[in-house]
Amino acid sequence: MLWGVAALVALLVGSGALGPDGVGKAFNETDNQAGAQGMNVQEFELANGMQVVVATDRRAPVVTHSVWYRVGAMDEVPGKTGLAHMTEHLMFKGTPRFPMGTMDKIVNRKGGVQNAMTSYDWTAYFQKVPTTELATMLDLEADRMANLVLTDAVFQPERSVVAEERKMRVDSSPQDLFMEQVWRQHYTQHTYGHPVIGWGEDIQGYTFDDALAWYRRHYAPNNAVLVLVGDIDAATAKPLVAATYGKVARVDDLVSRTVPVEPARTSSLTVVGVDDRVQVPSWNLIYRAPSAFAGIAGAAADPKEATALWVLAEVLGGGDTARLYQALVVEQDMADEATASYDATQIGESVFDVSVQPKPGVTLDRIAPAVQAVVATLLAEGPTDAELAKAKTSILADEVYARDDGMTTMYRLGMWLTAGGTVANFQDWQQHLKDLTAADVQRVGQQVLRLDQSTLAVLVGKRGELGTLQPTIPDRLH
Repeated sequence: MLWGVAALVALLVGSGALGPDGVGKAFNETDNQAGAQGMNVQEFELANGMQVVVATDRRAPVVTHSVWYRVGAMDEVPGKTGLAHMTEHLMFKGTPRFPMGTMDKIVNRKGGVQNAMTSYDWTAYFQKVPTTELATMLDLEADRMANLVLTDAVFQPERSVVAEERKMRVDSSPQDLFMEQVWRQHYTQHTYGHPVIGWGEDIQGYTFDDALAWYRRHYAPNNAVLVLVGDIDAATAKPLVAATYGKVARVDDLVSRTVPVEPARTSSLTVVGVDDRVQVPSWNLIYRAPSAFAGIAGAAADPKEATALWVLAEVLGGGDTARLYQALVVEQDMADEATASYDATQIGESVFDVSVQPKPGVTLDRIAPAVQAVVATLLAEGPTDAELAKAKTSILADEVYARDDGMTTMYRLGMWLTAGGTVANFQDWQQHLKDLTAADVQRVGQQVLRLDQSTLAVLVGKRGELGTLQPTIPDRLH
């Protein structure tokens, strides 16, 4: 499954500090607990360096078991894009103990569900099962972390599967092809500029040895986070985890992760596409923005600014009472939809995206002035007290609802930890949100919503829908 926006064989290399029982000091003395507004989150670390995080929720006898590797499409090099996603596919090819197809049968027989995801920052595998079956899931997942069995005869057909997946999901979609070009130009140096699934020519070009090297280099307990959410606590989990993941040897020569830096800009970028397959035109203004972990162009990050941007997105485009919707949809009758979005949880810099779906007959050259007028007013005056209070309430309500779903909690914890966050600061944003003032939102908005740090992306089916805008890439995307 591709994320944003969705692995292999051989024995793990390296050695672990294991004791006579094969587990040694099963965990270090790092049993921390986050006072997380009702969420009981504990963590410990195995002797082999694997981080384990347990979020206890006793409301149902189920547990979500997930393993998050600190590697994703961001870590790929030119010519080898898509290897992270390819490895995700290959991770289902079996081990000597559990041959191909056995894991699916076991999970289904235990009443569970499973899947996997590849993103720019991470690759994750998860199962949701009755609590009584957790030990089996730990055994299955720990086994394929170290003992995947793969031959070139298995690799070649799976590469064809991935190539076909790209054709069906991307190459047949003018919108997806267009956005690939947008990100390629928005990120000229950062590897966020290539697609998670990989460029078509790269998929055809990499080899079994490339995939095997990726697996050996990155699939290690000391490059992974185990996140357990549900009817389980750390005291119960420790012996089960030690008996499974604790026996996997660490890799002592892990390659240090490098986060690329996208250089500063001095002007805006415009990408305009025309493709006769497009039925509904799209208009996006993508501002470069800091994440909770990385500032723009290599600047230091401030998590408080990320919280301010979250609120700003809510005020500007968080529903039918937000400023963009009221201005463009209700008052000016020029759009069917107008939204704003922001994601703080990335290891690299993020984006603040304004998206507008124009009404039929409205040329897209009219959208930018209308959006910029709304943005300019908000940045000049700041949000009202009522808007600030409503945004805070909405964001906190989303968090409360999210706690009702173990899968959502698992996603949030896993993404946070693999981006560079800690259990201790997982909930800090709630205090940041409480302390946030309208002046804070205004100040951060003025710093981030700058046209010289933006990319305008417009896609239409006919040139006449552009108005005075001119295409910058050829008709019909391929």
